[in-house]
Amino acid sequence: MFTLGAAKRRLFSQVSNIAKRNALRDDNVLHSAKTILTIRPDVWMQKSWLSTVKALSSNNQPIKILYASQTGTAKLFAHLLNEELASKYPDRELSISEWKDAAPEELLEPKKALHVFLTSVAGVGEPPDNGREFYNWIMSKSDSSLSGLEYAVFGLGSSAGHAAYYNVIGKSLDKRLEELGASRVLEIGLGDDGDCIEDDFDSWMEGFVNLLKEKTPDDGESRDVGVEDVIDDEAGKMDVVQQREQLQLHQIRHGSESSEMKERLEEAKVKCPGVALSDDEMRMTSNKFPSLKLRPRESELVRKHLFHLNESPDQFYADGTVRFDVIGNKLLGVDAGETGIHELKLANPQMTYETGDHLVVYPQNSQCIVEAYLDMLDVDRHAIIAEDGQPITYQYPKYSSHMLHVNWIDCYVQGLTVYETMTHCVDLGALPSPSFARMITGRKDIDYKAEVAYPRRTALDLILQYDRRLSLEDLLFQVAPMKPRYYSIASSNIKHPNEIRLVYRRVKYVSKLGMLREGICTNYLSHKGYLGTGKYAHIAAYVNTNATFRLPKSTETPLLFIAGGCGVAPIRGLVEERVALAQSGKLGPATLYIGFRSPDDEVYRQRFEEAIHVGALTDAHMTYSSGSSDKSVVSDAVLQHGDRVWKHFEDGGVTFLCGGARAFGAAVESAFLNIVQEHGKKDFVAAEQYLRTMIKNGRLMNDLAD
Repeated sequence: MFTLGAAKRRLFSQVSNIAKRNALRDDNVLHSAKTILTIRPDVWMQKSWLSTVKALSSNNQPIKILYASQTGTAKLFAHLLNEELASKYPDRELSISEWKDAAPEELLEPKKALHVFLTSVAGVGEPPDNGREFYNWIMSKSDSSLSGLEYAVFGLGSSAGHAAYYNVIGKSLDKRLEELGASRVLEIGLGDDGDCIEDDFDSWMEGFVNLLKEKTPDDGESRDVGVEDVIDDEAGKMDVVQQREQLQLHQIRHGSESSEMKERLEEAKVKCPGVALSDDEMRMTSNKFPSLKLRPRESELVRKHLFHLNESPDQFYADGTVRFDVIGNKLLGVDAGETGIHELKLANPQMTYETGDHLVVYPQNSQCIVEAYLDMLDVDRHAIIAEDGQPITYQYPKYSSHMLHVNWIDCYVQGLTVYETMTHCVDLGALPSPSFARMITGRKDIDYKAEVAYPRRTALDLILQYDRRLSLEDLLFQVAPMKPRYYSIASSNIKHPNEIRLVYRRVKYVSKLGMLREGICTNYLSHKGYLGTGKYAHIAAYVNTNATFRLPKSTETPLLFIAGGCGVAPIRGLVEERVALAQSGKLGPATLYIGFRSPDDEVYRQRFEEAIHVGALTDAHMTYSSGSSDKSVVSDAVLQHGDRVWKHFEDGGVTFLCGGARAFGAAVESAFLNIVQEHGKKDFVAAEQYLRTMIKNGRLMNDLAD
């Protein structure tokens, strides 16, 4: 008797999660060209099951993968899908592109290809920047001219941040395509970054890949168990040692041996003199990924930055990235503890920015983590990834440009050592993808959420637990690429034209399995010291313009600043600019609501008091979620002053909301909705539309992130 298969278990889990989300959250705001329609959660759930799914017209048609991505995740998923399809259907014609790669009307090819759309949600229910033109075009298109276009959609959103707009772009696109006569071939996939988006995508991708099979075996059909069953679909992704272990286990259980399999196992090594650590100068390679050409070390030097690659084919940093001197780095609280708020001071005389912009920082992996991975490889850590003779057939992401406009090229940088590549180019603290986790564990039935995502396990954790050995290629091509991190600039260019202040909180916690975890970038920044001797530590970073987050041109416009925790950063910059402006003209009223974890966590009180003294702030309200007799959160304080907030809205004031998106931002946005409904005498739909109009008109700006 067969138990429920892994695919079915994941399917039922996905169905259950979708049902729970729809039952518990109002996540169904649908966009149209001119209106916003809000439907009750139970109605949306019914509609999702009633949507029409039609059979594919052909199993051999070309596949166009089209993505719109704001921070790179949708792009990563698009390439993972492309990779999976290429491995399962090598003869299938595949293409992958951004929504902006062609004019909207030229992007779609009805009757010529199966179209797969992947899209995230940017800001408050908006399409990603590289998909805005296509999205606006498809939503305003009036004629039903997409007959014959077959499609599937996977949306990326977060139920924890901006829950009311959860996956709104993917849902709207899916619905709109059907309205225009296109044929849906698979139910929309909804990825939830507030839960486990990797597992959501993996389950949807499995369904899509299976959809393309010409014939799917019956899960309930009994069959004999042979070597092919033991060395399952993931075996081709395993290294030679793992495959040998599974084959030996099969031999012990069944007393049989396959000479064909033995030959397969012996193929996955190459001669690599001066690089391989073994006595026979052989090193492991991958059965799935192309072999990298390595050459012997030249020194033990590990470069701290990669500026030497600028203007070369392997340029790693985005254009505009500069070397910043660290001229200050301190904990702001007197007794704030290990995760207290820090202020980092940076200087570069050639840099320019405006108040409200972001600084994008290139982090590096911790040295001890890098060396733990290197210890498990069978190659010299200072061996060089050769500049010539590398495979060019496999495409994988390397963030060599803006996160908004990344180039997808090989994940390694030619000319770097293995040590440097592991330090700069891959994110060793990221969760392994579901397919990578299955490869390491050798299990198809792994419960990804329970065993990997929720306990925040890394590839290193799994490798050590299962005593696996990986080739360099299996590691580099499957670990997530290193993304630069965005930080809100906490200073004003009027006051500090050649200096930047950043505010950060060191991420440090113990996982559910007792593992110490540290944020890669905040840990990296916390170790940048300043001695005042003229010798500086450095970071690589570039300024990202945030033109929609600015003080109004009229200095007399009423302002409302609301921040929580590290959300104090952009507010500090705006207030610093107001202080400078106070010396030359009249300022309108400005109120601040700001929350911290405890009085010990509080920062910048003296600075805000000085701002009140010079008229840059009218009043300030500080709250503490713990450690105080009058503990409260910012959203409570905003609600308590609901009449004042409503008057501010009605007087045409501008509001700035800054902090974490999942808890803080969602709570304050909920408070705003309550205030508009109570004091503006509006129902929920009208209140929501009121706030969206404020956003559209630039009177409600947010800088929210997690």
